[in-house]
Amino acid sequence: MKKIYLLAGILLAATISFAQTDIYQLMERRDLKLSEIDSIAKQYFVTVGTDKGSGYNQYQRWLFEQKFHLDNQGYIRPPADENAAFETAMQTMQRNPTASNWVERGPISWNRTSGWNPGVGRITCIGIAAIDTTVVFIGSPGGGIWKSTNSGGSWVSLSDNASNRMNVTAITVDPANVNTVYAAASGTYKSTNGGATWTTMSGIAGTVRKFLVQPGNSNIVFAASTGGIYRSINAGGTWSQVSTISTEDIEFNAANVNTMYAAGTSATGHVQRSTNNGVNWTALGAAAGITNSGRTLVAVSAANPNVVYAVQASGSVFGRMYRSNDAGLTFFTTVVCTISGTTGVNNFFGYGTTGTDYRGQATYDMAMCVSPTNADEVYIAGIICFKSTNGGTSFTAITAWSLPNSIGYNHADVHTLDWVKNTIYSSSDGGIYKSIDVGDNWIDLTTGLGIRQFYRIDCSQTNTDMYGGGAQDNGSSMHKATGWIDWLGADGMEMEFSYTNANVVYGTSQNGKLYRSTNAGSSYSSLSQPSSGQWVTPFAVHPTNDSIVFVGWTGVYKTTNRGSTWTSISGSSIATSLACLTVSLSNPNYIYTSNGTSLHVTQNGGTSWTTRTAAGTITSIFVHPTIPTKIWITTSSSGTARVMVSADAGATFTSIAGTLPAVAARSIVMDKNDPRETLYIGMNTGVYYRDNTMSDWGAFLTGLPLVAINELDIQLNSRKIRVGTYGRGVWDNDLIYNVVLPVRWLSFKGKRTTAGNQLNWKVTENNSTDKYELEYSANGVRFTSIKTIDALAKLQNSNSTTADYLQTDAATGDAYYRLKQFDVSGRSFYSDIVFLKDASKDQLVLFPNPVQDKLNISIPGNYRNTNAIVQVYNVNGIMLLQQTESSNTSTINTAKFSSGQYILRVLIDDKVYQQLFIKGS
Repeated sequence: MKKIYLLAGILLAATISFAQTDIYQLMERRDLKLSEIDSIAKQYFVTVGTDKGSGYNQYQRWLFEQKFHLDNQGYIRPPADENAAFETAMQTMQRNPTASNWVERGPISWNRTSGWNPGVGRITCIGIAAIDTTVVFIGSPGGGIWKSTNSGGSWVSLSDNASNRMNVTAITVDPANVNTVYAAASGTYKSTNGGATWTTMSGIAGTVRKFLVQPGNSNIVFAASTGGIYRSINAGGTWSQVSTISTEDIEFNAANVNTMYAAGTSATGHVQRSTNNGVNWTALGAAAGITNSGRTLVAVSAANPNVVYAVQASGSVFGRMYRSNDAGLTFFTTVVCTISGTTGVNNFFGYGTTGTDYRGQATYDMAMCVSPTNADEVYIAGIICFKSTNGGTSFTAITAWSLPNSIGYNHADVHTLDWVKNTIYSSSDGGIYKSIDVGDNWIDLTTGLGIRQFYRIDCSQTNTDMYGGGAQDNGSSMHKATGWIDWLGADGMEMEFSYTNANVVYGTSQNGKLYRSTNAGSSYSSLSQPSSGQWVTPFAVHPTNDSIVFVGWTGVYKTTNRGSTWTSISGSSIATSLACLTVSLSNPNYIYTSNGTSLHVTQNGGTSWTTRTAAGTITSIFVHPTIPTKIWITTSSSGTARVMVSADAGATFTSIAGTLPAVAARSIVMDKNDPRETLYIGMNTGVYYRDNTMSDWGAFLTGLPLVAINELDIQLNSRKIRVGTYGRGVWDNDLIYNVVLPVRWLSFKGKRTTAGNQLNWKVTENNSTDKYELEYSANGVRFTSIKTIDALAKLQNSNSTTADYLQTDAATGDAYYRLKQFDVSGRSFYSDIVFLKDASKDQLVLFPNPVQDKLNISIPGNYRNTNAIVQVYNVNGIMLLQQTESSNTSTINTAKFSSGQYILRVLIDDKVYQQLFIKGS
C-alpha cells in the first residue's frame, strides 16, 4: 500500500515518541522514509552531541548501509524485495562460462601492527548446546551464519548463497539435538540438519533477539522479539503471541520450566515473569523492586534456581544491577551508577576499566551471564567485560578494549556472554572469544571467519601482493606477501596506495580523519583535517605524484606535501560534504566529486567548477583511463539510473543498466588495458560485467557469496579484479579477458583501391581453435560479425585479397574492420582495428623494426581530436610504458628493453592501433 504522510506531523509525532525511547528504536522504524528518520536523528544528535556513547557511530554505520536499500518513495525496502529482483535478473542474464571461481582473500585473522583495536569481524550471537560443545554456530551482520565442529578451531559458512542482507540477530541450538537450530536474519529460519538447509518460519513480528528451547521438551520454543514474545508448541511450525511488550532476553528458571523471566526495552515492562510456562506474562514494576527504566537483560544460575539477576542500563551507561532471591517475585538493587559531569561511579558499561567513565553505549552493546556452579559469580559487559564474585555488589574489569593493555584483550562492543559447561563465550564487534578460567584469560576463536565488513578497498599497482581497505569497527588492514596486518583502528574507511610506491599509503577513519604511512603500515602519522567530512570521506592520490592528494571533506581540498598543509580548491563552489571523488588518470586537472544527485566537475584542476545533476544518488564515479571527459557512475536507484555513462563530463548521461538486478549499484571500474573497455560493476548482490561487444550485462558470480559489494579494484599487472564486500572480506578473480593483447597477430592491414577493397594479414600462431570472425563497423555503429572464417590456412597468407568479405560503403563513410579469434576456452581476441577509407591517412608506421635503442613512430592523425596515448606491452600483456603525444611523430627509448617481442599500442579517440616490434639482441 502506498504510504502518504504529512511530513511535519510525522516529524513532530516521531520526535515526541523518540524522546521516550532511543536512537536504536528509531532505526527499527519502517513507517518513515529514510530521509525522515535522518531528520529526526539529526535533531537528536544536536541535543545529545556525537561523542562516544551517543549512538552516533552506530547510527551512521546503519545509515550508510540503508541508503543502498530504498524504494522509489524513499522507504527502506524489505530484503525479500531485493532478493526477488536478483532472482528475476538471474532468470535471463547470461553467465560467463569460462570465468574461474572467485577466491576468498580474507582477512580471516587479525595481526596488530600499529592499529589499536583489531578484530576479524562482527559477531552478534552464538549458539552452543551443552550436549556437544564441539559444535558452535555464530551469526554475523552481513557475514551470515557460520559453523564449527571442532570447538571453534575452524569454520564453514552456511549462508553464502542465502539472503543478500544476512543480518543475523539470533541463533539457538536445541539443547537436546545439535542438528536443530533456530536463527533470525532478516526473517526467521529453522534447520534440522545442522545448518545444511534452512526453512522459513512465519508468524513472528519484529526483530528476534533470542530463541529459547525448553529443556526436556523440544516442541516448546520461545522467540523474544521487538514485536513481543512468541511461543510455539510444535517446534516452530506455528507461533502465537503471548506478550506484546518489546523483548530481547528470555530465560527459564533452572529448576522449574513453568517459571520464566524476560526483559527488554519497553518502559511498561523491562522485566516480565511467567508462572505457566510462558502462556501468560506479568510486567514487574516498582512494587517488585524494578524501580527504574532502561534496556534490561536477565540471567539465572543452576547453582541456585531462586537467584535471578536483571542488569539495567540508564540511557547509554550502566544503570543498576537487580537481584532476586525468591525466583523473581521481588528484586533489590545491588549496585547503582551515578554520573556527575564527566565523572562516573560504577559505570561498568563505559570505555574505562575503572568504572569512572561518564559515557557508554549500552543501548547498542550489553551482555550478562552467571556461573552455573556459583550463583554469586556474575559477568556483565558493554564495551568491556566486568566480573563480580559477591552477587553483583561490586565488579572488576577483566578485559580492555584496546591494545596494548595489561589486563587482557577482548574486542570492544560485546553483544553476548554465554556460559556453557565450564566455558564463557563472548561475542563482540571483533569476533568470538572464550575463557576457560573464569575470565582471567581469553582465547580468540575467530581465526577462519571471513566476516569483515569493508567500506572501501584499494590495490597497489606496483606490488601485486599489496592490497587492503577500511572496515566497520575493525580499522584499516593491509595484505602483504607475508599476510595481513592491521595498521589503523576505529572504523576504517577509504584507503589508497601511491601509484608509484607501495610503501606510501593513506587511510581514513570516521568522518575523514586522515592518516599516512610511508613504511607500508608499520607506523603512521596523523594528518591535519581542515574541514569535516561524511562518515565515509572520499579521497584520491595523484596518479604520478603521491605528495599530491585530493580529499572530499566539505568541499575539495588539495595537498602538495603529503598532508602537512591543505588548500581548498573548490571555494564557495561546493558547500556540502562529499560522498565520491575521482581524479582522471590521464589528465589530473579533471576531478569529479559528488553528493547525492549533484555531480561537481572541474576540468582545470579546481580553478572553476560546474555542477550537474544525475538521475539518482551517486555511489561511485569512474573516469575513462585515456578520455577524461568520459565517465561512468553508479547510483542507489533501483531503476534505469543505477548505472550511467557520459561522454561529455557529466553534462548528459545515458543509462546502460540493461537487465541488471533492480537494486542499488555501488561501484564500477573498467579494465584499463582491455581494448574491449570491459566494465565491472558491484551491486547490493554480486558482480557483473560488460564489454563493448555486448548488448547487455553478464553475471560474474561463480563462487562469490551473495553479499553487498562496496568497492571493486583491478590490479593490472596480475590481471586480478578484487572486491571489498560488506560482510565477507576481500575476494578476487581473474579478469574476464585475462590476455590483454592479441600477440599472435603480426599484422592486419587494409586499404581501398580503385580495383576494390583489399585486406592483407598474417597469422603467427596456430592453435587448436579454428573459429575466426571478420567484424565490421561503419559510421559509429557497433562492431558486428559479417563473416565466419573456418579455415586457418586462409589466414596464414601474407597477401590475401578478400573483396568478397568486405562491405560496400558510401564514399564518405568510415569503414572499420577487425579480426576476432576464439581460443579453446571460448575467450575472444581481437586484431588491431583497420580503417578503410584512405589508408594513407590511417597508418601506424614503426621504424626501424627490429630496433636497438630508439624506435620511431609515425602516428595516424588526420582524424584525431585528442592527444594520442602511446603504450608498450610485453608478450604477457603487462604495460611497460605509457606516454602522451600531441604530434604525429614519437620516439621511444628501447635501450632498456631486453631482447624479444613487444607490442606498441596507440589509442586515439575511440580507435586503437597496434603493431608488434622486435628488440634485437
